[in-house]
Amino acid sequence: MTEYWHRFASPVWIGFLLNLAFESSRIFIPLLTVDIGGTVMDVGFVGAANGLAFFAAAFVFGRQADLFGRLRFVRIGLGLSALAFLSQLVAFNVTALLVVRTLVGFAMGVTTGALLVYAYENRGGVGKFSSFGALGLIAGAAASAVIKEYNLLFLLSFFSSAGAFLLSLRLEEYNKYQKSPVSRFLPLIWRNRAVYLPFFLRQLGASAVWIIFPLFLRELGADKFWIAVVVTVNYAGQAVLMGFVERLTGKGLFRLGLILSGIVFLLYTLTGHVYQVLPVQVLLAGAWSLLYIEALVLLLRSGEEKGTATGILIATTNLCMALGPFLGGLLSSLGGFHAPMYAAAALSFVGLCWAPGRVRPRKMT
Repeated sequence: MTEYWHRFASPVWIGFLLNLAFESSRIFIPLLTVDIGGTVMDVGFVGAANGLAFFAAAFVFGRQADLFGRLRFVRIGLGLSALAFLSQLVAFNVTALLVVRTLVGFAMGVTTGALLVYAYENRGGVGKFSSFGALGLIAGAAASAVIKEYNLLFLLSFFSSAGAFLLSLRLEEYNKYQKSPVSRFLPLIWRNRAVYLPFFLRQLGASAVWIIFPLFLRELGADKFWIAVVVTVNYAGQAVLMGFVERLTGKGLFRLGLILSGIVFLLYTLTGHVYQVLPVQVLLAGAWSLLYIEALVLLLRSGEEKGTATGILIATTNLCMALGPFLGGLLSSLGGFHAPMYAAAALSFVGLCWAPGRVRPRKMT
């Protein structure tokens, strides 16, 4: 039994379980918000609260992981995540849902960056880790398609994250402390602005789309099963492509990810049935794999403090998860579900203005 646990006590399996927990809770949150009496704007508020908490925790604790070691924050975040996912069972109204989703975002922000850097430092790459993470998202989406019941999905999230926490107790810390001074946030962000700014713009538009995406699919005739299938196709593509993309990193791939993202958001506006969305999801998987893996590789090889640099990237994503739902809810209220998609495409293309596709390594002194 000890040998069995040791085999699965690795960052990739912990990432798998954490993403399973995250996705099995997340996928139907917009539908739950409406079902318990919320509006489209309430959907935006709930998503924004989750994203803002994730942003704040990732921003702060990525730096702390550089100073005091990765593993303690992996474990703290996983333990908090289990409790936060369990607390979703008491979300009987929009206010309660907003509070518990804020707790979920904070807990995920504590652990995500530290776990990613731990995997990079001890396994040598982010492709396999990200592929297993995508497999976890697939498992969460598939569970949502089969189970459908909100409370059962919340229990699944709890048990999955609790299992990840138990596995983390078998890990060993390798780089316990950061011996050199950790860079200040603003100079680090400025040095890597070619990554952070285009990534922020793309994710801002994407978050505006994702918050209304289940409602958009429902309008196209999809039930919960087909909503989960559409999401799963994207994650399946990521699981296949992410490990491959890491071996192809080059100066043009980041820009290509932005271009393909803009095309994807425009294609959504041309779909008239849920079946037509499926091939677009495959293209989305390619766009995100190129953009995300290339961004991570550029930052992790740039000579910066890894926890701080990747923590800022994750924080950027989740700042967009805070701001994007407001944008998505507002634009949808004014111009329908296509409005956020046009905005997302425009933001992706605008990001090309600042994206050279390469960040020069910083000389360490």
